[in-house]
Amino acid sequence: MSDPDLKQQLTERQKRFVEEYLIDFNATQSALRAGYSPNSIKQSASRTLNNPLVQEAIEQAKADRSQRLQVDADYVLKGAVELFERCMQRSPVADADGEYKFQHTGAGKALEIIGRHVSVQAFKEKVEMSIENELVDRLMRGRKRLKYKPEDKPDK
Repeated sequence: MSDPDLKQQLTERQKRFVEEYLIDFNATQSALRAGYSPNSIKQSASRTLNNPLVQEAIEQAKADRSQRLQVDADYVLKGAVELFERCMQRSPVADADGEYKFQHTGAGKALEIIGRHVSVQAFKEKVEMSIENELVDRLMRGRKRLKYKPEDKPDK
């Protein structure tokens, strides 16, 4: 944490929680390692993680670490592309037996990461149409309800 004012506003246990949280992003385990009571650990973890000062400290610490390591979106995207290429065997990688094998799990995950970082419009039209169709259906049902009221029902 580089903001000294923020650091002073946190308790020692909260500071420790922030440090521990950056290890594995597991609030419960972080709370345990920071010294919170095991008897109410889930509640303590949730309460600490939802504290605005703790959230700010975590975000600041993550930003500081990214800057220190020079990890940014470009770095992640380049790594994902490299992983995809290897998984697709475009850059051959031999396993322990010296064989090349397609790694579908890694390729799929890499494509998911890449898709989040670039503007892929492959599914946009379908999503927009689906939402638009849902709205039209709801409007039509609403109009029908307005046109037909039980008191308008003719007597037999």
